Amino acid sequence: VLLIAGLRNILSPGTPVPIIPGDDAFQSHFFPAPTVEGGSWFKPAKTEDASASEKMAWIFQLLGANFVMLASTKLVTVFCHAEGTFLRQKIFIALGAADLMVAALILSYKPLDASVLGGVAAMHALEGAVFLYDALIRPRPVKGKKK
Repeated sequence: VLLIAGLRNILSPGTPVPIIPGDDAFQSHFFPAPTVEGGSWFKPAKTEDASASEKMAWIFQLLGANFVMLASTKLVTVFCHAEGTFLRQKIFIALGAADLMVAALILSYKPLDASVLGGVAAMHALEGAVFLYDALIRPRPVKGKKK
């Protein structure tokens, strides 16, 4: 979901994605309904305050690039090597803690109701818990020393 949201933010900021819970309400909160013409790739729909809309689109594009970077890191770390190394353990601790922090930050935004933000916050919290569980519970045997 993070990768999908990131690509959406880069290519078409403000466009809701149906598989993301509450995304339509979330996007309309930051991108008001168009008043002139519809948006296109890389450009938000025109509103009364076009400069604010363009600024928000740029912020969402930067955020989207970071989403893509983070999702790629998670996918490579989880799926590209079966070995449970200590470096991987530290990465999982960092990613798990960051996911829990993101979930808390999402829920701390009061202008939007928990019914809008709760699904995304729950996904981050669950992912963070899984990363931390793996990091703290999975056995990681020490490898033999090289000579």
